[in-house]
Amino acid sequence: MKRQAKLTLAALASATILLGGSLCQTSQAVLLNESGTSVLANVLGANTGNEALTVDWSVVENASLIYTYTYTIYNPSGDVQLPGSASPGSPEVVDAFTVGFDTTVPGAFLSGTQTGGVLDQNNGVGGLTWIMSAVPAGGNSGPLSFESLLLPTMGDANAADANPPSPWASNPDGQEVPIPGATAVPDSMNTMAALAGALLLLPALRRTRVLPVCIDSSRS
Repeated sequence: MKRQAKLTLAALASATILLGGSLCQTSQAVLLNESGTSVLANVLGANTGNEALTVDWSVVENASLIYTYTYTIYNPSGDVQLPGSASPGSPEVVDAFTVGFDTTVPGAFLSGTQTGGVLDQNNGVGGLTWIMSAVPAGGNSGPLSFESLLLPTMGDANAADANPPSPWASNPDGQEVPIPGATAVPDSMNTMAALAGALLLLPALRRTRVLPVCIDSSRS
């Protein structure tokens, strides 16, 4: 598994101040604010070019020591369905994104804080999934977020559409993304199973609602 995105964890800065003839020690917390980009490779192992997805991510800590994890998935211009799909060579879309960690670990996931996409799912040991309005080639998902009490480590993510072959993944040829640390991270098959279950909902969603997608011309 390749790792290029790195995190710098929060540290505590201490100062000793002599005030009014008494020695007082104070400490000031340095809040975490990290961001980066990871690549999800396709099923053929492509981790560059039009067939690889990029994920912009950030982890931001607030004064209450709550960490907000945010991901934005970019589908490159020129991405097409692979041979063996429903329409080989036609434009490819991205429908779902999953980050793999055990949400049942205390503090790993704050219930009710998952936002973004059309529909979200808490898969327990399978992590969190967002179902998105189909992100076309050249578009992006907009921010997909959740909150946690745990500092980040690096772990697996997957993205998919409803037209196999897919998905895109961190493992084995892509790059990991930040997830809450101190969690029992499931293996890739558990994360993939959660994503596959979420994709069963896509046909019904496509029949019932159409949402706008973000188009970012700078990524074309």
